[in-house]
Amino acid sequence: MVFFAVLAAVAEATPVYAQAAPPAAPPVTPAPPVAPAPLAPAAEVAAGDKSARAKDWAGALAHYQASLQGTLDAKLQLHAQLGAADALFQLGRAPEAYDAYDDIQRTSGTKLGGGDKTIVAARLKDLAGKTGTLSLHVEEAGADVQLDGKALGTSPLAALTRVAAGAHEVHVTKAGFVPFVSHVDVAPDVKAIIDVTLVRAATTGHVVVQGPPGEPLRVLVDGVDRGATPWEGDLPAGAHEISGRSSTVSVAPQGIMVTAGERDQVTLVTAATAGHVQIRTSDGKGLVYLDGIVKGEGAFAGDTSPGPHTLVVTREGYDRYEKSFTLAPRDTMAETVTLHPTASAAEAAKAQVAERPYQGIYGGFGFAFLPSVSGQGTDLETSCSTLGASSCSTPKPVGGGLFGYVGYTWDPVGFELFVGGEGDTTQQTAHFDGSAPQFSFLSGDEKFTYVRVGGLAALRVRASASFGPVLRGTIAGGVGFSIKEMFMERSSTAGALHDAYAPSSIQYISPAITAEAALQLRASSTLAFSLGLLLWADNASIAGSNSVPASSGRYLGAQSSTPYPIETPQYHLATGAQVFLGPQLGMQFGP
Repeated sequence: MVFFAVLAAVAEATPVYAQAAPPAAPPVTPAPPVAPAPLAPAAEVAAGDKSARAKDWAGALAHYQASLQGTLDAKLQLHAQLGAADALFQLGRAPEAYDAYDDIQRTSGTKLGGGDKTIVAARLKDLAGKTGTLSLHVEEAGADVQLDGKALGTSPLAALTRVAAGAHEVHVTKAGFVPFVSHVDVAPDVKAIIDVTLVRAATTGHVVVQGPPGEPLRVLVDGVDRGATPWEGDLPAGAHEISGRSSTVSVAPQGIMVTAGERDQVTLVTAATAGHVQIRTSDGKGLVYLDGIVKGEGAFAGDTSPGPHTLVVTREGYDRYEKSFTLAPRDTMAETVTLHPTASAAEAAKAQVAERPYQGIYGGFGFAFLPSVSGQGTDLETSCSTLGASSCSTPKPVGGGLFGYVGYTWDPVGFELFVGGEGDTTQQTAHFDGSAPQFSFLSGDEKFTYVRVGGLAALRVRASASFGPVLRGTIAGGVGFSIKEMFMERSSTAGALHDAYAPSSIQYISPAITAEAALQLRASSTLAFSLGLLLWADNASIAGSNSVPASSGRYLGAQSSTPYPIETPQYHLATGAQVFLGPQLGMQFGP
């Protein structure tokens, strides 16, 4: 029903693309809007019409284009195409608007009504005066083509590209070729043609090698005999070693850095005038470069030609050492180089010391303040009126506990055994005003003091995440069981009359859960302080006993001449879930 309602609304609406006048100057294209939630194609058309009526052309374009991605009937699809073309026109995107109107005219010309056909023809005529076409022919296939800094595609390209009239820049690149850049002015409604011929980039340089006068030498390039001096030829760009030899003299090798497309000259020098270089590093590590050629690891000693040279020593994680020097004939240059760690490597080394591997055996202990969040479920809490009291005061128990755990972790999850002991207490009061028949003599209070102690054991899962070298977040939780011992003392007072009643303790056993969330501050590689929240919970009504039996023969003023009997029913010391939640402070050892 919604779909047909939308179709009806669209059919009745006056086409918005026929109403708006072209702007005096193209507006600045606004930033792309936030993508709306996907709509049905017909609903997208309706949303586009609404945006167009509000002159929100960017929104209208987005809705119309979204609708064209779906399935529409022929009439609604043509409506969306016209709406999108009009939005492009209103946004000043002349080349795209021309292509949109041209596509409508070519594919739907016979389906256009008289008014729409007139508008499309008028728009095409207007846009033709604002745009031209660009024909780009690139001989090399697979070249990346950019137009005005935006990617146009990879060659071969479409025959024609519609562009705004005016100046444009074409940039064509392909690995192994010199980048092509051209500027072109495109006149309105005119086709500009650019033929692109990419030239292969030079990968070699030309080297000329001369020997001493009157003393021919064999030229060795990177240890390969290339012929006698004088010799010249092309070498790949990069570092090379040039040396020579003959039956009577030796030649000191020379390093050369060949630059693609350039010419270099090398003059070989015999040992009679060669200089000597001795380089070593303080720790015997690091690559030694002389004039761009690797000479050794940690040390180098050898002859080289007189003149300027560059010494470089590198090592991963250390600052680059570089020194330029000039060597005189028969001179010796000797130096010991000490490399210094980079700032980032020094920080990483510190972090590595601080960041211990988070895997292995760990353990910890702590203590917690544990107020109850559930109440204890005593008779004073659940059945105050049944006891004959006029009112009851029932604060929740407050306690604390000690705990410890040990486990094994695989970053970031570990498994552990948790054991803890807990104690809590509360004092609750029943107020009597003498109105209850069985306590007509009692106008006073009965105070109940409850004490509970016990232990909890559980298997837990712990997950941790580091926030820098010293701070870690951790959560843990698991299930187990608890055993609790409970004690009660009732103190009854009416005027000068008094009685104290302390039955035997009771004990209950229960499944239990424990959970923890904490931040750990790491004091060393194996010690962290922990601060967080701890949850302990069990149930007093599952197994064991949660109540003391009734007792007869209790009297107020038993030593007086007129004792008053006190009803002593069965008291429930705890009922249902027992939940404690509070802050904990502890320490953890290991990873």
